This record gives sequence, structure tokens and C-alpha cells, in this order.
Amino acid sequence: MAVEKPVLTQEQQDAVAALASTNVYAKQSKFKTFRELPPKDKWPYFKQNFLTDVLIIIAVVGLVLAFVISYVTKGPEAELSLEGVDMAEYSEQIDALGADFVKTQGIEDERLVRTDASIAISENAAQDGSASLTARVSAGQINMIVAETDIFAEVNDRGDITKPAEVMSAADLEQVKDALVDAKGNPVSDVNDAVGFDLSHSKTWTSMKGLPKEGVILGFSNITESKDMPIQFVEYLQFE
Repeated sequence: MAVEKPVLTQEQQDAVAALASTNVYAKQSKFKTFRELPPKDKWPYFKQNFLTDVLIIIAVVGLVLAFVISYVTKGPEAELSLEGVDMAEYSEQIDALGADFVKTQGIEDERLVRTDASIAISENAAQDGSASLTARVSAGQINMIVAETDIFAEVNDRGDITKPAEVMSAADLEQVKDALVDAKGNPVSDVNDAVGFDLSHSKTWTSMKGLPKEGVILGFSNITESKDMPIQFVEYLQFE
């Protein structure tokens, strides 16, 4: 029995012919195809073929521009970064001390000197800043610390204080030997045993109105760059 061949309607034949016809866009680039499309078809085609890539490019360019702007506008790193630990009540005086240091020493860019007294580590502090202190010292963002005797001893026990003998020359230490003390504020006979400077021996510190005159110690911390400005600050303090 012979099998009858299927008979296609005219509409079906037209559809097959359309599918079988050569796509004029098949072998050309997407960009050329986009240009040749009628206006009503451009946006759907663009959205399907280009939109994701364009958004990725915009995002990458934005990140690059943000990095460049941040790098260009970033200020210089502070060469002297003095932190008053548990000394928030003296923050204005410490800032004034830093400003006076900049002025009297003729430092052209005040951003090279940073003073702060926002970190507290005592038990009665509303918020313990121990983690912040350790992180900033480790990163070299703090290179000098001032604190009252008991707090200074605690900071030293944590390893955040650098001995003066590791920063200053023997000749420089000899000039300030009367101000050299251990971590608890006791005078030392050997400059190599010194941990900090008793600020009661500083003519500059004691003449600054509002600062405590006794029981406060200054010490070097993690100096990652030049030692010049921290040493210059010690000279500015005029230890006697």
C-alpha cells in the first residue's frame, strides 16, 4: 500500500520557505547588524547582545577612576603621629602642641604631623580601644605615644613601645638623660634601659596650659619610615 505524501498548505509552504531563506545578517558582525536594523529593532537587539558587556565596562572604568582619584588626592603619610592614650580630656592641648610644633619647626605641610587622643584602654573606658591601638601601631600609623604612668606601663607590656636607644643616637640620648625613665616612670642610670621620657622634665610640655605636669610619659612606638621628625619632636620638647 502506497504511503501518501503529506500535503502542505500554502501558509505552511511560505513558512518553510522563509526559514530556508538565507539570513542576510548571519555572516556579518553584531555591530554591522545593529547599524542596519530598523529603528524599532535596535533596542531589543542592543539589550540582547551588548547591554551586559557595556554595564561591565562601565563598572570597570568606574573602579579605575575611583582608584586614580583616590591616589591623586591622597595626602602625604604623617611622619609624626602622636597618640594620647586615655588622654581624651587633654585632646585640645595635645592638638595645640602639635600645631605649635608645626609652626615653630617651620614644617610646610601640616599633614605631616598628626595628633590624636581618641584611644582609651582603661577598664572604666566606655569603649575599649585596645584593638584599634594595636592595629594602628602595627600598621605604622602611630609612632609616638603619650600616657599617664600606669597606662604607659600597660602599653609597654603589650609591646607597643620602642626604646629610645633603638631610635636615637648615644649623643642625643646623653642630652636628654635626666628625662629618661623606665615604663613605670622611674629614672634609669643606663640610657639603654630607658623606655620613655618623663614629661615633667619638658619645658615645652609643662609650659602648655591645661596639660598634667607630673606622671606622664612619652615614648616612641612603631617607626616604619624616617626617624627624623619623631627625634625632632623630642628636641622641640626641650627636656631639662
